[in-house]
Amino acid sequence: IMMGLAVVFLALCHLVSGAQPRHQGSTSSCPTPAVLDAAVRRFSRLLQFQTVSDRDARLHVLHEDQFTKLHAFLAESYPEVHKALTVEQVGEGNLSLLLTWPGSAPELKPLLFISHLDVVPVAEETLSEWTYPPFSGAIAEGFVWGRGALDVKIGVIGLLEAVTALLASGWAPRRTLLLAFGQDEEVGGDLGAGSTAALLVSRGITELDAVIDEGSVVMEDGFAPYITNKPIALISTAEKGYYSVQVQVHGQGGHSSVPPIAPGRSAPAQAGMLLVALDTQPMRGALVPPVTDMLRAMAPLVDKPWLQTLFADCERPEYAERILNGHLLVDTPMTAALAHTTTAVTGVQGYVGDNVLPPSVTVTVNSRLLPGDTVESVMAHLQGLVTNLGINATFHPVRPDVDPEQALATPVTSASGRHFTGIKQALQEGWQGAVPGQEGPLTVVPYLMSGGTDSRHYLKLSTGGVLRFVPTGANQTAGDMARIHGLNERLSITGLGRAMCTYMRVVQLLADE
Repeated sequence: IMMGLAVVFLALCHLVSGAQPRHQGSTSSCPTPAVLDAAVRRFSRLLQFQTVSDRDARLHVLHEDQFTKLHAFLAESYPEVHKALTVEQVGEGNLSLLLTWPGSAPELKPLLFISHLDVVPVAEETLSEWTYPPFSGAIAEGFVWGRGALDVKIGVIGLLEAVTALLASGWAPRRTLLLAFGQDEEVGGDLGAGSTAALLVSRGITELDAVIDEGSVVMEDGFAPYITNKPIALISTAEKGYYSVQVQVHGQGGHSSVPPIAPGRSAPAQAGMLLVALDTQPMRGALVPPVTDMLRAMAPLVDKPWLQTLFADCERPEYAERILNGHLLVDTPMTAALAHTTTAVTGVQGYVGDNVLPPSVTVTVNSRLLPGDTVESVMAHLQGLVTNLGINATFHPVRPDVDPEQALATPVTSASGRHFTGIKQALQEGWQGAVPGQEGPLTVVPYLMSGGTDSRHYLKLSTGGVLRFVPTGANQTAGDMARIHGLNERLSITGLGRAMCTYMRVVQLLADE
């Protein structure tokens, strides 16, 4: 069915030229200026809700009223969706949303799309550095500005705009479609996605066709430093594991006026030694799927012919060694993260008073586990550093209640299955000729996501795996990747329109199968 579908974004085009056959039309008018203008205004308003999550707060959110007001705004802004679909407030405190669009073939497994309503906080001291206030939703310079524009309220509005357009066209899914928008993804998703997943199971929904979540994007200027000035789309077929541990370093405390004579006796001195070791002695590198899949798929686009040869045959031992130690692990932080388990220091605590030598200093280390690594291998690395330094330390997991199995990297979803193929087709249709320097169809490759997503909570339910992507573009040269969780987060108006159309096409292709 999928391969026979025409190259079209039917529903939004319907808004331009009237009703058309189910899979015919033209992408050139998707979306119309009027549709895009209305979506921009809705997106601006969506970014003005300060839906900041916080693990230490009740229900994992700072301002509960901001979520309830956002829910009301969505009901007012998308009346067609709220009339045709079942819309439920779910999650702890009813701060998340679950939308159900029943399919015409109830025997088919439901398809789940995920996004999230929460955003990370904005540091008070950075407010003056924002071009436009972070919760203004300013529409300026061809962009919509605000926290959550990229991560990831674009997913919420993109899906709702797509469903609205499909409803207007008269299209309906064969496969039941679920949309889940969580309240606390940025702090683990336990109360939003975790609760929603449990709700589905309680209703007897124990198998999903697939899960489509946020994730990687279209890199408009290539994949530095290997591909330049040629766009490439990344679909994350797996995500790295997540494990945090506190290393409590013990030393000689006392009065600061009489510090130890011998070097490395105080807890701060020993903690400093550990910090240097963590920075200079990373865990060993490895080439594993889906990174090997990515390298082979992107090889034809690589600028240097000799590097094309290495990438195309990356699992050959002598080539793998050169790729790892001569390129991935040393070129950029983004490439290095693909090739080893990272151990990043995210906190150092020990201050007692300005005249007190603390008896201990706690160093918090966050690890993102490469497929194949385990909590045991991470702990063995940390213990090895401590032993080699001769320091006295104890280890305490940040979340002792979490099963170590949950800290592992996710299984790798096939890049040859119909879900990946469908998303690839939608991207190639929607991005044809969209970026300067693009020749021929957009190259779409599998990818390993370094960050975590809400999809982890649905892993056991999905029979078709999990794919993670956001159908919008990012330009590394322009600093777009640094805007995620950073300053001046924004999304181009053109990018918003393209995301709406691509989401709509993905829904068509996957929910019709």
